[in-house]
Amino acid sequence: MTFYTYNYLNGGQTNWKLVRIVTVVILALGFLFFIFMFFRHRWDRKYKDLSIILGTLLLLAAAIQYSDFTNMRTASVQSGQLTVVIEKSAAKLDIKPQDISINDTSRNTDMIIKTPRGYYKLIFNGSGSEFLLEKADLYKPDVKVIGE
Repeated sequence: MTFYTYNYLNGGQTNWKLVRIVTVVILALGFLFFIFMFFRHRWDRKYKDLSIILGTLLLLAAAIQYSDFTNMRTASVQSGQLTVVIEKSAAKLDIKPQDISINDTSRNTDMIIKTPRGYYKLIFNGSGSEFLLEKADLYKPDVKVIGE
């Protein structure tokens, strides 16, 4: 069973944002360079072809970047919901949120938290606004904690 720490959920799970942005900037600069060279040397078709190729790559990279941005925004909202659940659980158990790990990165009905005091099952009400903590005993737990 895999658990995710409060710090892992609170911080970003990806470090590729900078690399992707640098890639899009390099493609944009290359595209502008070849467009400039095409207007400077109108009779040389290689600059036109290269600018079309880089323009297509730039559009593809921008579309991928936008798709990843929307996916990260959705994941961020879900992680934000989970951090609130962890903070409320920590308050109920009178421990620090950093000492709690949760077994999923998106909110569902079968969630378990790992604390220094043991494992607890989260039982949500019908609207999902409140929850009950129930002590749980895991049979031969194979626990992997991500974010420690």
